[in-house]
Amino acid sequence: MIEPVSARVLTPEWAPTVIPAPYDSLTPSERAQQLAENPDSFAHVAGSPPESFGHPSEHLQHATRSTQALDRLIGLGTFGSTRSPSLYVQCVEADGHVQHALLGSVSLASHELRPHEDTQPGRVHGLAMHFTEVGRMSSPVVVTAPDMAPVAEVIEATIAASEASTPHEPLLDTKTADGARVTLWPAVLPGGESEGVGFDGPLYIVDGHHRVAAAYQAGFSQVLVALVPTAELYLGSFDRELSELDIMPRRVADLISTRCEVTEVSDAVAARPTEPGWIGVGVADHWYRARRRDADASRGAPPGIDPVSGLDAAFVHDFMLSEIFGVTSASDPRLTYRPTTVATADTPVTIMLAPVPLEAVFDVADFGGVMPPKTTYFLPKARSGLLLVRC
Repeated sequence: MIEPVSARVLTPEWAPTVIPAPYDSLTPSERAQQLAENPDSFAHVAGSPPESFGHPSEHLQHATRSTQALDRLIGLGTFGSTRSPSLYVQCVEADGHVQHALLGSVSLASHELRPHEDTQPGRVHGLAMHFTEVGRMSSPVVVTAPDMAPVAEVIEATIAASEASTPHEPLLDTKTADGARVTLWPAVLPGGESEGVGFDGPLYIVDGHHRVAAAYQAGFSQVLVALVPTAELYLGSFDRELSELDIMPRRVADLISTRCEVTEVSDAVAARPTEPGWIGVGVADHWYRARRRDADASRGAPPGIDPVSGLDAAFVHDFMLSEIFGVTSASDPRLTYRPTTVATADTPVTIMLAPVPLEAVFDVADFGGVMPPKTTYFLPKARSGLLLVRC
């Protein structure tokens, strides 16, 4: 069951200032600049604890600052009073895509949220302390499932009502600081907006693995979720970038060719892969397209075989990064992950992957497997600061 939530909704006049750009879409320096230039950004509340934090006291200090930032925003009147329990329909237009979602809560005790990514214990602990201190959620966990007909029906009914001759007015319809358009309506349901929506089977985490783990650790009974029909999920990818290169570019191509068919191409655009099995590699001023020789055999792992083993990300981490460049840890300081929506950086090495098929995400989650870090990147990204929900 997707339950309605008692929430405080961001007031329209504050929305353009308060709603921050998605965390993953910014570099660390851009995040710091956003915080410095906009004291009213919800990023001061929702920002994840820096991964460099290790001691619990640092996490507590960060959580305390988040609480103070939220109290300040509430004091400024950025959020309205608590509304009666309701489900909400959200529309985000960004990155050239339009995505609708049903916002509500799910019980952690009675509903299965299946992950496909691993989590970092330090970050989970920091977020759990954040949740405990702040006592609210605003960044929804994005979830989906192969069959979301009941959710899609609610979304369609709400959108239809908003386009009627006497329209169902939104609570918010705003442009954010980074150019996205966000619209929020109370959901239209046969029994009224306070009605829940029944749903069978597990939900699959699209974005928010650390938030779910932290909610469990903090003892929350429920989490705020955004349920997105599969037809409205757009998959992107993360590039892998290395800050150091201690091997000749031609040697890199020779080593890759032991496992792939390699062709040198003119530039990054020509190297960008569009389907699984192909990998783009930039080394110094040289660009290559590499097709895995085992690409066909790796698709559709037989029963009992971990489907992660056939993913391009696993191939890159197990072979290219480890054996060619000597990067054996996903947290190696030489390695950074950049979503393809962010401008390419000038780094010695760039490795580009095609988006992972959504079916592979379901297969890995059903198997209980764990994808390598930053294997998936779903668009558009969920926004923080629209709702405040006590959990």
